[in-house]
Amino acid sequence: MSQTPQNADLDNAFEALKTYKIGDDPAPVQGPIDKAVMAVQGNMASRAALERRLTATLTPAYSYVARSFVCRQLALIGTPASVPALAPLVLDEELSVHARNALERIPGTESEKAFRDALGQAKGRTRIGVINSVAARRDAASTPVLIKILREDPESAAAAAKALGEIGTSEAAKALVAARGKGPGAVQQAVVDGTLICAERLVAAGERSQAITLLEGLTEASQPEHVRVAAKRALSAATRQ
Repeated sequence: MSQTPQNADLDNAFEALKTYKIGDDPAPVQGPIDKAVMAVQGNMASRAALERRLTATLTPAYSYVARSFVCRQLALIGTPASVPALAPLVLDEELSVHARNALERIPGTESEKAFRDALGQAKGRTRIGVINSVAARRDAASTPVLIKILREDPESAAAAAKALGEIGTSEAAKALVAARGKGPGAVQQAVVDGTLICAERLVAAGERSQAITLLEGLTEASQPEHVRVAAKRALSAATRQ
């Protein structure tokens, strides 16, 4: 049976993807794949088939520009089936942000575990990006690792403090209280920011009394004036709700 023009264009696009590099005309590659991604929305079988085809390209045989493009497509149609192909790219300095953007949008425990695993392996800016992804997913299971990172380099510690705030559990709140006043100024400010965020999350979860206690700690005289002002404003909002 002969191919339809649409299928032939898609096959040609995947063939061109094998040698796609910076400077090449993107239209023959990106156009047909973009259209296919839009066309499979709502058709689970076609979506799964296209997802399998895309994830098969996430190997070192394909260029950075090819794989970054594929990651952007998987951010639109990716499912937990994509996680094994995306997870290794989280540790790739060039591709990490693209892989993380896709994984952040894939629901389920598989993508969250991929980020937790990466926390123990990533370094430098890449690890900070992973911490930010953990924050975006509000993965409570990452709390013990984030608590450990609070005692590490200032940039990572600051990111971990804000991530704990986004997670917003009782355990996260206790860790933020324990971290108050420790480390350089940037970390201390991140702990304050994380505490304010954590209080919001606790209120939203129905833990108003714990949120109030958390905020009251920031109104103490030992806190800088701008911190006390922000905490009092948050307290006022928490008690009104």
